[in-house]
Amino acid sequence: MQTEFTRGRGARPVPRKYVAGLLISFCDFLTELGIPGAGVQSLADMLSRFPQITEGVSTLTVRLSDGTQKTIRPAYERAHHYFIFENKRLDYPRSPPYATGKWADYRHWLDAMVTFSAAQLAHIADKTRAFVLAELPPHVFDPTSVRSEPPIFRMLLESFRFDQRASGETTGAAFQAAVFGYIRADAPHLQVEARKARTGSARLAGIGDIDAWEGDQLVISSEVKSFVLDAGIVSELDFFASEVRQRGALGMVIALDFRDQAARDAIEALGLVPLSRMELVRIVSLWDPLKQRAALNAFQWVVIHREQNMPLIQRVAAFLVSVGYRQPAAAPSPPEPAAEAP
Repeated sequence: MQTEFTRGRGARPVPRKYVAGLLISFCDFLTELGIPGAGVQSLADMLSRFPQITEGVSTLTVRLSDGTQKTIRPAYERAHHYFIFENKRLDYPRSPPYATGKWADYRHWLDAMVTFSAAQLAHIADKTRAFVLAELPPHVFDPTSVRSEPPIFRMLLESFRFDQRASGETTGAAFQAAVFGYIRADAPHLQVEARKARTGSARLAGIGDIDAWEGDQLVISSEVKSFVLDAGIVSELDFFASEVRQRGALGMVIALDFRDQAARDAIEALGLVPLSRMELVRIVSLWDPLKQRAALNAFQWVVIHREQNMPLIQRVAAFLVSVGYRQPAAAPSPPEPAAEAP
């Protein structure tokens, strides 16, 4: 068996790894038939007691005294499961029908094995299992090899205090930067424009607070409101809705929240899509960690390079440290004392 398993046979030998399971199945098959201790002298002698069935089958199949059939296939399936699924030897061949169909190549094994005791057969099966486990490396997943990243952008949307601002921080800048990060990561095929908060889009030839383009075609435009909206907001959205409709773009109104369903209904009546912060959280929860990291990078780019607002930069940095995403900046080392003159 070991020779067959490692080298095979013929002028160009090919390893027959399936012989390990075949040998184990022979041991189980003979034991289950009650052959050990029954005085059987050869395979032919065994088949005289248990007639072989050949019609319609390719594996060793015999007829029992009660008229039922017994085959080596279930025993081989158990060995197959033991090696591949229980012990992760994924290099073991996955072809039970082929393996059991080759049983006749090993009639000489059976000629000898029918004379063995139950203990000898069990010993052979155990030695075969140990041999295969030693020959084939286990394919076991090592969880320590995975670098796990937290869903950082979802954490930002959930926990960052967009409803607060530090002294000197521009109102709405943090939430507008977060919406830019969301659109930039969700539509990487588009060119997304970021403007400083509290800067009129019309003065910069824009449509919404954040616009996403394909060439000269406006695809997505978003108005960002860092507060809770009620239905009265509709009067401020007429121009935005008209511009979006004319360009066939997707228009969104993204707010921290909406006062009630009436506010949502009024926005939808303009052909716009209302989205709250928590709705963004639910969407972003479906993103993989790399996409979340891309959104955070875009958010930070706006905060640092567009807003250029130090109180906001410091608040974002403190948040990332507080959730364990960044390490706190190291304190500067004290200066070395001056050496005394000789």
